[in-house]
Amino acid sequence: MKQKKIRFTLGGKLMVMILVMSAILCATALIISYRTYQGRTTAFYAQMGRSVVQTLVRRLDPAELDYYYETGETDDAYYETQDLIRDLVESHGVEYLYVVRPHGTGVTFLFDSDMETSERGEYYDGGYCSLGTYVDLEGGFAENLDNLLAGKEVEPIIQRDGGFGWLMTSMAPVLHEDGTMAGYVMADISMNEVVQEQRRFLAYTGGLLAALTGGFVAVYLILIRRMFIQPVQQLTRAAGDYAGGENKSAFANVDIRSSDELRTLADAFRMMLVEIDLNAAEQTQLAVREQRLESELQLADQLNASMLPKALPEREGGYPFDVQGLSHRAQELGCGFYDYFLLDRDRLCMVVGETPGSGVPQALYSVMAQTAIKSQLRAGLSLTEAMTAVNRQLYEMGGSLSLNALVGVLDGAAGTFSCINAGQTRPLLLRSRDRYDWMDTPVCVPLGQSENVIYRPLDLELRQGDRIFFHTEGLDAVSDGAGRAFGAEQLRLTLNLARNRQGGLKEQLQAVSDAAGAYAAKLADIGSYVLLAVEYRRRDRADAHCLLTADGAGSAALAEFLRGQMAANGVSARQTAELAVLADELFTLCCRRSTGDGRFMAECAVPPGEGLAVVRIRGDLGGEDPLERLSGEAVWAADFIRGHADRVFFEHGETVDTVTVVKRLASGAAEESRRTV
Repeated sequence: MKQKKIRFTLGGKLMVMILVMSAILCATALIISYRTYQGRTTAFYAQMGRSVVQTLVRRLDPAELDYYYETGETDDAYYETQDLIRDLVESHGVEYLYVVRPHGTGVTFLFDSDMETSERGEYYDGGYCSLGTYVDLEGGFAENLDNLLAGKEVEPIIQRDGGFGWLMTSMAPVLHEDGTMAGYVMADISMNEVVQEQRRFLAYTGGLLAALTGGFVAVYLILIRRMFIQPVQQLTRAAGDYAGGENKSAFANVDIRSSDELRTLADAFRMMLVEIDLNAAEQTQLAVREQRLESELQLADQLNASMLPKALPEREGGYPFDVQGLSHRAQELGCGFYDYFLLDRDRLCMVVGETPGSGVPQALYSVMAQTAIKSQLRAGLSLTEAMTAVNRQLYEMGGSLSLNALVGVLDGAAGTFSCINAGQTRPLLLRSRDRYDWMDTPVCVPLGQSENVIYRPLDLELRQGDRIFFHTEGLDAVSDGAGRAFGAEQLRLTLNLARNRQGGLKEQLQAVSDAAGAYAAKLADIGSYVLLAVEYRRRDRADAHCLLTADGAGSAALAEFLRGQMAANGVSARQTAELAVLADELFTLCCRRSTGDGRFMAECAVPPGEGLAVVRIRGDLGGEDPLERLSGEAVWAADFIRGHADRVFFEHGETVDTVTVVKRLASGAAEESRRTV
């Protein structure tokens, strides 16, 4: 195997890193030391300047300064103060001492240490800055103009003057008793020698740090090369000579004498060669095991596919029920199943089962249990006898396995449902499209767990539109981030959503599965589960209903539904047509007010012997009566409904709104309805 040429060696990278780090440290130390030295020298001269100006401030009278500023005239006190200023300059070694009055954009000089005297010893006008001389402020003075005008304290200002070089100006205000400013005493101190000394310090310190840094870097690089770079180069050459396993003796020649991580790394490489040989053998064994496991998974998938029910045979007029199932398979081998099959023309048997655990033995056990349940029920035994026989048969098979199962039989002709719950989760029941509630089914011992068990069924009478929802424990095990189970928190809420109650069974099961996926903290944590739902559909001649969509198809379905219901009750074609027109106008107004998912449920009741036809339309109307607050043609439609119906009223419920129309049938039609079977 050809090695790739290295453009930047490890030693080169380390050298660059050390040089950069050393330069940064050297610059940082130089800046800090220079700033410290500069700050101390500056503070010394600033203190000296403050001492001079404060001495003069204490000797000045603010009222006299106001007088000199306003009149521009001198007196004996003025000359005494001028002599004091010259004495302070000579005794303290300041360059320049003066008193000014800030105003406008500059200052007016009141006293100046450079003012000259005449032959008689008197100060004369026209000195360097004689009394009344006005000068505009520049540089740092101009930046502090607002503070000077306000009589505030101002920090010493250091700046370069064209004639004197570097100067530090210390200043202090002369204030009246009320705090107003009368003037400022300013002292200039020459900083030329200080600046030169600071520059010499910077050069000397920088050179010393550079020399120390260079020596440190040289020694450090020599040590790094000997203790780190050379051992790494040996390991690199050995790794290159290994060439994918062809030269296994390459690491035997590596000689690292240091007792550190590099020595440990070299020993680890030698052990790695031994472990590679062992790992190769383990990989071969693992490949054989994975192939066997894959075969088992394929077998399990075939078993799960064989456990799914076959579609019911088609027959004219359909069945008085609808049944749908859904199976969710996770990564592990799930052992839950659902099944449904006909016992005779109108009797449907449903099974929801699950063997605890996962694996091929559990899957085979589920298949055998499903076959036993189906064979016993098809043999003509009652539900209780069949479940008791299946339990005994599974128990005699021995082992520690058992089946959690719920088996039910729906009699479509009689409208009854019987079920036995052997360790399975409780189902939910929907009555007349109202709300899903948990069924109070007694939970018996799982099948195959105990020998002498007699199972007793729960019997229910069903009406058109009643639904029963079954699920296995895998759905209850789905939990959110707080550990709350989906089955306990969200299952009933999901089923009771209007769109799920009014939708088809297939859409309802998919909605539950989607809601469980959204509820789970992690999708990977969702295990296998199965869902099964059944709806009783046999129509009652006295009261029936149908589902509608808010469009033309819904209007056509409503007309077809009313014709069938009126024909079943012997109502004449003329009255059927009148009722259909009335219901269609009402449905159109309801569609205009629809605020939900655009689904409605229409009910038609013909109470025996009362000569009435009652039509109800239920749906989400936003809590508003569809016959109120109308305009245009909708007003005519509302008037038509009120004029041809005996009674119209609106009800606003918690989940759905209801509009009811009552129309009286002719006596002949009512008499014919009573005679019709």
